[in-house]
Amino acid sequence: MTSASQTTSVISALGTIIGYIGSEAATEDVFERLLWPQRFFNAFSWQELVEIGLLNPMGGPMHKAALNTLDKFQQSGLFKGRNLGNMLGTAFFHDTGLKYKLHDPPPGSTGKEHVRNGLWVQAIARIPLTAQSQKGQNPESGVTPPKLVRAKSVVNFLELSYVHGNADLAKTVKCDTGSPSCRTLLAIVWSEITGLAVGGLVLGCWRSYFSFFWFLPLALKLLSATFTIQRESLLPKPSGHEANIEETKRFEVNTHGHGFLVIEGKESAVLQFFRHYGHPIRNRARELTQISIVVAFGLAFPIGLMCSIIWMPIGLQYVWLGYQLYATLAMYLYRFTRAHQWTRSEARLAQKFAKGNSEERIAYLQEDDGNTMMGKLTRIYVGNYGEGQKVLRDFLPEKLKGEKSDDDLHDSESSDTLKSMPENSNVNNT
Repeated sequence: MTSASQTTSVISALGTIIGYIGSEAATEDVFERLLWPQRFFNAFSWQELVEIGLLNPMGGPMHKAALNTLDKFQQSGLFKGRNLGNMLGTAFFHDTGLKYKLHDPPPGSTGKEHVRNGLWVQAIARIPLTAQSQKGQNPESGVTPPKLVRAKSVVNFLELSYVHGNADLAKTVKCDTGSPSCRTLLAIVWSEITGLAVGGLVLGCWRSYFSFFWFLPLALKLLSATFTIQRESLLPKPSGHEANIEETKRFEVNTHGHGFLVIEGKESAVLQFFRHYGHPIRNRARELTQISIVVAFGLAFPIGLMCSIIWMPIGLQYVWLGYQLYATLAMYLYRFTRAHQWTRSEARLAQKFAKGNSEERIAYLQEDDGNTMMGKLTRIYVGNYGEGQKVLRDFLPEKLKGEKSDDDLHDSESSDTLKSMPENSNVNNT
């Protein structure tokens, strides 16, 4: 009796330590994936199933991440009532925090607005930089890299337009705003394969109802997918007089470390991705269900720890503790391998762009009804900020080449400062 009591005390102490360490590892990204599975499981390949199965269990200590997520819901006013509060900036609808500058803005307008979720902006930020020698020519621009490369970067020019006719299926990504597909549901089930395996072992060896703790995460994920909130999709292509009078605009985005980006296209084609594409369509019943699921994930570990200490037999306590340790390690790997970026719509768009050459970097975003948006990307690699500014000005209309925003002036001053430094300086200009 004494030995069993001592063992339980040790397991209790270890469980508490794992709960503290694991809660620090868990990020709010897992709840973004939970609440929008259509986007976050929109691009998985069979090769990525191993990573999805090993690094995505939610049966570990999620209480701190859940509390942070609920705090943002409260701060955004989502607890106030039907159609109250803002979903932007919460786990329902992530905010990039980026801004864009409209070239040639209308009179009386500053031309500066927020990118918000910015699907295409996030996709281009995920395209890896091509490894290039400091010597020789840039394969896409013909620009000779500078002798001193402080921080390799890239200038991106993206043209967005609606497509007439059929798009190339090999370069097409389905919209992530409808109901979860069978493929998405399969990915959700596979993400909890480790929990299912351990729960099956507990059920087979102990015949214990405590196996519920290993099946609970999958049950909550499937419940969340069933009650997922519908999203605003692509706007229909303007027609008639409205389409004829609409002008082509240029939008420059400060991507903060992911290179320069200029998006060109009709306002109706571009601005929807800075405003409402993917925004949840308010539905109070579904919102309350999703919030309750987040609460359930937050309570799962504390309740499991209590049941382990008081009621579970010694053998089952070891199994529960071992799985919590595994889930904690998986969360650390998930966090530091940036696994939250895997299998997303943005990742699939980035793959389509990355496969093309300088003339064929094209990707399509398509709804089930055939409404399709095409993105055509041109990339020019540069060796520092000053060179990127020069390339950017060369692509702009003549009247805009001399204009600089406050951010540009600040960055130019930083660039001039770096140019005045010795050649062997280790300072990087991003």
